[in-house]
Amino acid sequence: MSEFQRLNPKSQASLLLTLNFKEDAMMLNEGILNELESPKQVQILLNEESKMLALRSCDMDSSQAVLLPAERTLQVEIGGRSLLRRIKKMTGWKTDQPRVCIGSPVPEYRAVCFALEDAIIVDAQSREP
Repeated sequence: MSEFQRLNPKSQASLLLTLNFKEDAMMLNEGILNELESPKQVQILLNEESKMLALRSCDMDSSQAVLLPAERTLQVEIGGRSLLRRIKKMTGWKTDQPRVCIGSPVPEYRAVCFALEDAIIVDAQSREP
């Protein structure tokens, strides 16, 4: 059984961020939205040195706030061609295969952090890593 299949939807490990390079989109799952307390907008922060990405709940006045759709579903899609290209270059990934990152909550900053180097390649055919 893969690491992805062992995830318990009720656990903190259900903070899943999908990076889809072919569609130039990032998908935030319901666990992330719940952890961030259903934000109207988020900041996407990248640390190139540690190869980390953080999503932080923020106000519209915040620098580079990304507005999320008002209608909630099981996941929210955020477009970001230049951000995904930057991530791909930073990590040295050579393929466009989708990847899933498991998040760690940082409640004191209303954020979820993702170690990009630990991303799991998703098999697009079976939808399993």
